[in-house]
Amino acid sequence: MPDPRPAASPVTNPPASAKAPRKPSQAVVVVHGMGEQRPMDTLRAFAQAVWSHDPARAPFYAQVADPDDPSGAKVNRSWITPDSRTNSHELRRITTPYDVEGRRTDFYELYWADITQGTTRGRLAAWVTALLWRKPGDIPRDARKLYVVTLLVVIIVLAAALTLAVSAWQEYISWTAGVLVTIAASLIIWAVDRFGLPYFGDVAAYVRAEAATVEKRALVRDRGLKLLKRLMTDDAYDRIVLVSHSLGSIIAYDLLQILWADFRPRKLEAVRDKARLKAIHAIDKATLKSDGSAWPDRLDDLPAFRRDQWELYRQLRTKSADHPLPWKISDFVTLGSPLTHSEFLVAHNLAEFRRGIAERLFSACPPVGEGVAGTMLYEEGHSRSGKRQRAVHHGAVFAATRWTNIFDRGNGWLTGDPISGPMAENFGPGVENVQVELRGSLGRVFTHTLYWSLAATGIEIVASAGTPPRSHLAVLRDAVDLGRKLEPS
Repeated sequence: MPDPRPAASPVTNPPASAKAPRKPSQAVVVVHGMGEQRPMDTLRAFAQAVWSHDPARAPFYAQVADPDDPSGAKVNRSWITPDSRTNSHELRRITTPYDVEGRRTDFYELYWADITQGTTRGRLAAWVTALLWRKPGDIPRDARKLYVVTLLVVIIVLAAALTLAVSAWQEYISWTAGVLVTIAASLIIWAVDRFGLPYFGDVAAYVRAEAATVEKRALVRDRGLKLLKRLMTDDAYDRIVLVSHSLGSIIAYDLLQILWADFRPRKLEAVRDKARLKAIHAIDKATLKSDGSAWPDRLDDLPAFRRDQWELYRQLRTKSADHPLPWKISDFVTLGSPLTHSEFLVAHNLAEFRRGIAERLFSACPPVGEGVAGTMLYEEGHSRSGKRQRAVHHGAVFAATRWTNIFDRGNGWLTGDPISGPMAENFGPGVENVQVELRGSLGRVFTHTLYWSLAATGIEIVASAGTPPRSHLAVLRDAVDLGRKLEPS
């Protein structure tokens, strides 16, 4: 049987027993969503979906019997290994053997649920009140059903509480009615403590910068930055994929912006950095206007734009004496992301969010241009020899990082995933939005946690022309792209 592993040399074919060539590894960092998550739960399930159960990724000798399948089906081997990069003994790194391209993948989890514990009912109530106290015109169209239902529930609860208080004060309420009301109030408080605080308490503690949230936001970001900076400066890796779910996508988006401000390309010179500047100019062709007002419905050629993003990432991932900080995050993948409602959750309305895009408080895809020329570059001075030097501005992270957003459109409270949605309106047409329809054991009831589920069934809603629709797992694997489809051989 011929050896399926890549040849060790482009000139001569090695014997069948030769080892696969050692290419730099790649890291996949998973940022979990809201709720009282247990360390490693999300990471293990995600790695199983993307790596273990994808037979195309590993050679036959790296496959073993699935311990969870009595029929003896094969899965790709992996190991759970201690790793100091996470700064936690509760977390481990999941590592793989060499895949069919001769490359290993390490899976990491950015765990942050412990930091946002302790959100009070008052903080949650203040956050909900701030969301509901809006003009009707400021409510996004796709959030109006959820907004109306939430508003009605709050009005009913407040009206019931007021009626009870008035009745008790005027002694109109009987002993039996008082007991029933007390039981009902206890159930409401239990539901808030059991479901509201563990889930939406995380959102209230992070999503908006306020005096009560600044400290926890800083702690979450510091933990994420420590992990990602260690991976970015580790010569063992030449690529990082940042995957995020639910509220984790807002955290991951913030981390991308902070990292890019430090690692973005600077001190670029025309002759020395010709290849990098060529890749930057290719992205420039798709940049938005400097005032953030140019928002086409789509790019003329989104696949070409993503190829240009990959090429710029390739140019930036290698460090040198002149550029000691490499950029290695090639892909940002969001699953069930509330970023689709950013104008409602992060800003007060769409106009305020668009102003944030123009002012580069938020990063768009494609990036906003610099000045009337519509370029990401600006002049930052001259070298000692007098050569002009340029830099890419701090809001252009998606010049070198592809963004894939996978969502299951919701319908009201329970059907589908009401938290998710497309990103083009808020962040630009350079985001590849892929809609899937997911079904779990309860059918279409709240599918928010099923994007990597092996037990769920899911299908792509709008497939590319001439291709059959993919399963939800195939969509996820293509977005993470462990095989690097655009990497030159």
